[in-house]
This record gives sequence, C-alpha cells and structure tokens, in this order.
Amino acid sequence: MRRLVLAAICLLAAPIAWAVAPSKAKVHGIALSGTVASVDDVHKTLVVRGASGRQTTLSWTNATSVVGGQLAAGQSVTLRYLDRDGKHIATSIHISPPPSPRTASTPAPTPTSGS
Repeated sequence: MRRLVLAAICLLAAPIAWAVAPSKAKVHGIALSGTVASVDDVHKTLVVRGASGRQTTLSWTNATSVVGGQLAAGQSVTLRYLDRDGKHIATSIHISPPPSPRTASTPAPTPTSGS
C-alpha cells in the first residue's frame, strides 16, 4: 500500500518539476549587449564587455547569423547565445551602426575683412 501511494505521489510531482525549470535550449538563447573588446577570427571567438564591465568570451560557428558588417573591436553589438559543452556559442550577432558624427548647430564663423 505504501509503495502504491509513493508511486502516485511521484507521478503527480514529476510534471510539476519539469514545468518549473525550462530548458535553456527552449528559450532561444541568452541575450547580451555590449562592446566588442577583441575578436579572434582563427579560433572564431570574441570577447564582449557588457555595460557593467563584465567580459564574456563567446564562440561562433558557420551557422551563426551576423548582421551589420564584419566583427571588429570597438563595435556595439547585441547578440544571443546558447551554453553548449561549457562554451557560450553565439547564435546571432547584430552589429550596431557607428554613431553619426555630431553636426554643429551653429555655422562656423566666416572671415571678414579687418580694418
């Protein structure tokens, strides 16, 4: 009788445990935004420095979607990654365009003939 009650409790509790902790694979990755600190094209890795100053090393594959140009240090990026085999694997990288230079609100003074 005890075994039957214990088995019933386990069967009822199992779906609740699975529903509480979703798999990261089902979440479409983890979002990260920051500035590219370094890029290693040979090893397909990059280091991104977040707003808090924390640096995260990521890898990319041929399946990684890169939008906005070629990766280079100093660029602002927003990306998504998955944790696989102890590594952060980038699934998509969006490179933000560089900020446009400010235009002067007042025109430059024009030279006048002096006296």
